[in-house]
Amino acid sequence: MANELSTSEKLQKENISNIWKIICMDFLILNIILSALNIEKFMSLLLSKSMLDNSLFKLLLSFILGILIVKLLLNILPAEIKHNIIFGKLKYSLPGHRAFTVHAKKDPRIDMENLEKILGVLPTIPSEQNRVWYKIYQKHKNDEQIIDSHLKFLFFRDSSILTIFILIGFVILCIIFKATLFQWIVTISFILIQLIIFIISARNNGVRFVQNVLCLESHKNTP
Repeated sequence: MANELSTSEKLQKENISNIWKIICMDFLILNIILSALNIEKFMSLLLSKSMLDNSLFKLLLSFILGILIVKLLLNILPAEIKHNIIFGKLKYSLPGHRAFTVHAKKDPRIDMENLEKILGVLPTIPSEQNRVWYKIYQKHKNDEQIIDSHLKFLFFRDSSILTIFILIGFVILCIIFKATLFQWIVTISFILIQLIIFIISARNNGVRFVQNVLCLESHKNTP
């Protein structure tokens, strides 16, 4: 498990910059939508007006705070809760829990017959499926295809979680600054659409990650 954590943490660090770009894009678009709100007045309570007018200062401040906030938010929730949210299950939420009974059968690349020869009787209990899949993953975790699919899954998973935080943040801002109905609809719709896209992408890449591992294993001893 320690190796898995270190691998996930390493991949997560690689994703930080890409996730930060997504957040910057969100705030740029949402800033345009909410331009009618007097947010600068609120900010002036925290910083002097002259500092707010300094573009370089704002850029540096945004960059520093942004990286810190992204790292903080990514570590607030444990991985288990993130997976519960992404896959909509309170128990056995990971695709690995259905690796052999569901996902392996849906991927034509996986040689099920050879997989059974290698592993013996394939597990059907969710916890056992994930345990066996994880052991297989350990054999192939340094394969470029596995690293890439793992990286994509973590990116969309973490982007989904951060989008939820962004949604909560903008709901609070809309309440504080008394946004109009139009601003409410446009802002929340934009964030919800992005959230749905990220969650679907996280689920698809999570399943693909599981399938890629099984695919490599099923062809391990074939010519």
